[in-house]
Amino acid sequence: MAEIKKRILVVDDDEVIRDLAVDVLSEEYEMMQACDGQDGWEKAQDWRPDLVITDLMMPRMHGYELCRLLRSPEGLSGVKIIVASSKPYAADKAQAIAAGADEYIVKPFSIGEIQDKVRKILSSAPAAGPQPPPAPEGPPVTNRSSSLPSPVKSEVPLPVSVRFWGTRGSCPTGGLKNVRYGGNTLCTEIRIGDIPVIIDCGTGLRELGVELAAEFPGRPIAGHIFVGHTHWDHIQGFPFFTPLYNPRNTFTVYSVRGARSSLHRIFSDSMALDYFPVPLSNLASKLSFVELEGPVDIGAAKVSFQHLNHPGVCIGFRVEAQGKVITYISDHEGFAKLGGDSEMARRQDAAIVNFARGSDLLIMEAQYTEQEYASRKGWGHGTYDDAVKFAGASGVSRMAIFHHDPSHTDDMMDANIKYCRELLVRDGVKTECFAAWDGLRIKL
Repeated sequence: MAEIKKRILVVDDDEVIRDLAVDVLSEEYEMMQACDGQDGWEKAQDWRPDLVITDLMMPRMHGYELCRLLRSPEGLSGVKIIVASSKPYAADKAQAIAAGADEYIVKPFSIGEIQDKVRKILSSAPAAGPQPPPAPEGPPVTNRSSSLPSPVKSEVPLPVSVRFWGTRGSCPTGGLKNVRYGGNTLCTEIRIGDIPVIIDCGTGLRELGVELAAEFPGRPIAGHIFVGHTHWDHIQGFPFFTPLYNPRNTFTVYSVRGARSSLHRIFSDSMALDYFPVPLSNLASKLSFVELEGPVDIGAAKVSFQHLNHPGVCIGFRVEAQGKVITYISDHEGFAKLGGDSEMARRQDAAIVNFARGSDLLIMEAQYTEQEYASRKGWGHGTYDDAVKFAGASGVSRMAIFHHDPSHTDDMMDANIKYCRELLVRDGVKTECFAAWDGLRIKL
């Protein structure tokens, strides 16, 4: 009697990686492919594989959430999970294991490496059964972007502008040496007519809130807040955004689900009474949270996202509004720069370049010089040289450098931007390049 082959489900949005895994493993195992986390979850429930090999950074549902679902009471008892990701960060490995993965392998992997890993894990004892459900997350206010109602569109052309309220990365900074560029952490406002579209909630969000309250006296504000990721420098201004305390106002917060919990719970935990005197549940405004699965149409603009290379779950945004395109890429370390040149790294870097291609304004992180990067490799950030190369490859009209390192003074920033412009001239790139500073407004 022929031996029944064990089943392996490969979940990855990179078709080349899926095909490679199938080619390498199909002689010994029965194989199936899924193109993203949601597709993987649906196929896993129907097909009941013995092993799931999953990527982390995927559209619709990332790999952390897929691991959590596979280990949930509704998941698959005894299934083994290997996370195969191009992210070598220790934080991602720890989060993947915490979400339920049995093994973590860094791409690109060799044929022998994946074969050995699969044979070892499938010959070991059965995986743990479903994990207990997580603690309750409070009121069910988190929605999936696919369930949003159709937006109302304006038939009148609206003006579009960008204003930077915080441009500093990692932590706020002050002092006389940082007056011109400012010290607030990340917050960018894209204004489309009277509609504020806010990207990131660093300390700059407090000043934006003061401005909005003065601009809309007695009038309700309906705004949209997009969060690239939930590290402190991207969310620490949220509790100090005064429009959240006005019952007339309505705000929707958008991002992908966190590695460990929902978007709503992350913000709720950050305002727990141990850290802040007012809990999230006491905010008076109409506040909702949306976990993105793909592009979202908010009426005045279409916003899409792209996974970036940074510890944890991190995304960039492309905002298309009134015929203008603004792309926002923060906290990103090039795949080839970090992991070495490979066909897979080139594909991943090219995907992010294509995401920004043709932008009227690229808002781009450049935290380090090349000399600084040598001792900070693996921290999840890029350099000024990286930003210049990216601008040339993507063909953007203008590039605003931001996410300035806390140690970079005004004089250092002047020198860094001069260096960027010299590189652009040397390479024959026509992109206009400048450093964003707190308070800078740009009309598009």
